[in-house]
Amino acid sequence: MMNGLGNLGHLGKLGHASTSGTNHPEVEASGRAFPIWNTKPGDDKLLSLSIHGLTEQIGTPTPANPVPMRSVGDSGLFLSVMPDKEGSDYQLLNIKAAMKKAGHDGILRSVNGIYDEVVYNGKEWKLIQRIGESTGFTVTSISTLNSNGDLREVLIRGSVKGTQVTPDVSTFYNNKFYYTGDSTSNKWNNVYGVYTNSLRYGFTVIYDITDYPTEETLKAIIEDESTIYYYVLFTPAEYPLDLPVITTYDEQTYFASNAADVKPRMVAQCQVSKALDYIREGLVGYYTGRGRSNTDENKNILPDLSGNGNDLENKNFAYTVDSGYGDGYIQYDGIDDFSGLKTSIPATKRTVLFTVSDIHRLNENSNAWCGLIDGQNYFLGISNGTGFSQSGRYIINGVVSNDNFNILDKGDNIYVAGTTDGIGSKQIDNITIGSTLNRSLYACKCKIYDVLLYDRILTEEEILHNYKVSCQYNGEDIDGKSEETTGGGENKTNEP
Repeated sequence: MMNGLGNLGHLGKLGHASTSGTNHPEVEASGRAFPIWNTKPGDDKLLSLSIHGLTEQIGTPTPANPVPMRSVGDSGLFLSVMPDKEGSDYQLLNIKAAMKKAGHDGILRSVNGIYDEVVYNGKEWKLIQRIGESTGFTVTSISTLNSNGDLREVLIRGSVKGTQVTPDVSTFYNNKFYYTGDSTSNKWNNVYGVYTNSLRYGFTVIYDITDYPTEETLKAIIEDESTIYYYVLFTPAEYPLDLPVITTYDEQTYFASNAADVKPRMVAQCQVSKALDYIREGLVGYYTGRGRSNTDENKNILPDLSGNGNDLENKNFAYTVDSGYGDGYIQYDGIDDFSGLKTSIPATKRTVLFTVSDIHRLNENSNAWCGLIDGQNYFLGISNGTGFSQSGRYIINGVVSNDNFNILDKGDNIYVAGTTDGIGSKQIDNITIGSTLNRSLYACKCKIYDVLLYDRILTEEEILHNYKVSCQYNGEDIDGKSEETTGGGENKTNEP
């Protein structure tokens, strides 16, 4: 979360409610759309707000079949601030129009966890641009490094047609070539792949000479203005934005980003009448992706925020977009990633809560788990995204059910709680997220936001309380454009 203008989104308090004084508690909230509970009305209660850039690419690009990169703001970007998600009255801020008025193109991009950002300090707004765009690339040399039949590995050196690239971040996004990582073990299977990826110091491309027989042809593809590069700027640029002060409401204030396609994550800090936090009684382990990044010094440790010292160790992470920390979550790659701890905790009753999204089983025959605790002949966790193992009750996004569930291949944030009391005196042997038994064999591809483990059975009321907290910390999903998610209001503004 943001502690000040220009911060990259790192959370100092790791999601906990805080107080700046006895009568002025503060809470932090985040998501694509989220409530802040117990708000007080006024134009000075929202202390900070950050709107994060995000770039997505669906599919595998090749020079013959480019895949466009979609980013926040491509098709408009509004911020709705409402007393509730029904939006009977609301403030509607046209963020994209303000960025364009300031001389920017109105698009918030990201590259490998670094993002453009619109920030608000409670009084003023500004845009921090960290991502550059280049149409084409000036090639100074092409050197053949290796060959394998019709395939060639070549080193491309040159410069972007734009602001200088930072030396610290080598990754870039491209609409015609795709990044395959730093490993060379399977490079010959990755035609048109970039596996050493530095716009500043040179990047290598694998290509098929039967398609592009000469280096001149490849050079023309790389330099063509239809070839787009997104990269991290050497020096960020800042733009003041002409946007109004945000007013909060009595009891609840709801924030929704009404981007038409790619919705950004937002992070807020707000003064409230009473801080809402997860129930602490009986909490044995508490793990979150909020406030973590792939550049953290302690990135290999997933700390236990319950205070019980049950820290998990991240195993086999590459610390990239596909394997590591994302914007508010932990991304497990489904190949070999997991976070685990071999431990010994007496067990009689258990409750496990997950906030998770984008669960996928890469190997249809695998026994994949997106997270669980396991002990002497029992498991409690989400297996294959299709249900809890050994659980007698389930609560999914606030709905109580005794039937199991299937959330496999669903992208939305899903809050799931499961309980068990049939384990007698058997102890916990392992706590694992992203797999089971502290082994990569059962890895599952998923995004994990929060995991909470209790040594007692939470009541339905307590689980639903924690669901409200998760909605504030991790957000909810609202589909549709601004016209579909807000009804009307005196503060509405229009796209120019």
